[in-house]
Amino acid sequence: MAPHPYQQHGPYAVASYPTTVAAPWQPGRRRRPWSTWGSIGAVTVTWFCAVTGAAMDSPAVAATTQSALFLLWIVVASGVAAAVWWRAAYPVAVCLATAAVGIVSPLGAVAPLLALPWVVARTDLRRSLICTGATALALVSAFWRDGSREGENVIFSTAPDAGGAVAYMTPLGYVILGVLAIGLAVGVGMLRRVATRADADADAARSAATAESRRADTLEQQSESLRTELSRQEERDLIAREMHDTVAHQLSLMSLQASALEVSSGDAQTGDAARSMRSSAHRALEEMRTLITSLREGAEDYAGRDWTLNDLADLLDGAGSRGVDLVATVFVSDGDAAPPTLTRSVYRVVQESLTNAAKHAPGTRVAVNVRARPGAGVDVTVRNPATAGDTQVPGGGSGLRGMRERCEALGGTFDAGRQDDGSFLVRAHLPWSPGPAH
Repeated sequence: MAPHPYQQHGPYAVASYPTTVAAPWQPGRRRRPWSTWGSIGAVTVTWFCAVTGAAMDSPAVAATTQSALFLLWIVVASGVAAAVWWRAAYPVAVCLATAAVGIVSPLGAVAPLLALPWVVARTDLRRSLICTGATALALVSAFWRDGSREGENVIFSTAPDAGGAVAYMTPLGYVILGVLAIGLAVGVGMLRRVATRADADADAARSAATAESRRADTLEQQSESLRTELSRQEERDLIAREMHDTVAHQLSLMSLQASALEVSSGDAQTGDAARSMRSSAHRALEEMRTLITSLREGAEDYAGRDWTLNDLADLLDGAGSRGVDLVATVFVSDGDAAPPTLTRSVYRVVQESLTNAAKHAPGTRVAVNVRARPGAGVDVTVRNPATAGDTQVPGGGSGLRGMRERCEALGGTFDAGRQDDGSFLVRAHLPWSPGPAH
């Protein structure tokens, strides 16, 4: 069993006590109101009884209030009474010290009797027996002093109002009173000990219930998190299967058809177009496979290829080789030091903008302007003029929405729409904080 807290706060501990029992009062610790008033009453009663015992023992000295001996008894009585205030914090020390004073002086045994219940309640059997014996000796000394006095100086005596002989307590009466006093002190200590143990058991039960409730809440949260993760993984697996069975399959067919067209075509221009189509389908298929793998492995952030800003040149060259009429202006400083999340977003914005221009405004000249520098950020503008007629190419707006989400996720801005002159303009700004690459 773990040691009782009292073993950590003083030498007066009971190893068999529950570990949740509150530690005894210590200097500086706030007292409860009833405990404070009880201590004040105990100090007052102790001082009054001690001074009364000293006065009854030496009435001639007490009558002379300027006597140094009587003043000494008042000082000692005050010290004994003050010690009672600390009976809860240091029960054994207070009980033994005040019992010793009661044995050698006429100040009585009230103080050790008031400290004895705390000894019984908070210490082991050996210390309780020692303190009980010391208190009994102090009580015997006080009763012997009282019985050896004469006349009205005997505390336990009565004198009739109409005169007559003074009645004194018999020796048997002193014995009975002493046994009752000791028994009452020990009984109060046992009740306090039982109450303390009951409070400790209640506190332990409440602590156990609270801990169990917290464990249950934690398990429930973990279970809910696991269920959520399993559900998310099932959704990712479903998306991965659908992408593999539909999009990846169609890209594979497109690549095969382009390869066949490239081989069978006798026209150089048609062969170049087929080769470019096959290359684009192959790159898209590779990225699709990487995305499918990421979905099945449950990756939280799909990275794909680590693009850099310097790869924009290859992207623009590829668009030009596919027949896009392109004029581009790109100024990049420290492109290799840009964070991957930033470079990937810039690359996708330019790529999607070129795709939209080729799809919705074929044959028109596309102007691309990219300026990137640490601290200043990345500014992208892609403009294509209006077309003469409707291209009849379907579009759901998901490309624009994806570009906007990429920019806003990095704290940037995005705007796209038709201008007054009929041209379509895509404009994006992404922040680029100077520092090492992430």
